[in-house]
Amino acid sequence: MSEQVQAIVEAVRCLDPTERRELTAALAAIELSPSDVSTSRRQMIESIRGKYRYIPTSSESFISRKAEDTLRESSL
Repeated sequence: MSEQVQAIVEAVRCLDPTERRELTAALAAIELSPSDVSTSRRQMIESIRGKYRYIPTSSESFISRKAEDTLRESSL
């Protein structure tokens, strides 16, 4: 087994049962070919994919602004 695979296996062993189920579901979804995904689900995925790509901000900047807003609101 390669070192990378061994590291992944060790990391998976540290997951709690809920995280393992989520990982299993994610891996199962990766294995599905696009034709295996229902049309309505594909449409829903396409409708939300890239929804925020045109927003000119980083997540760190957004979090900082939100913290400032919360502080300002709590001082009122």
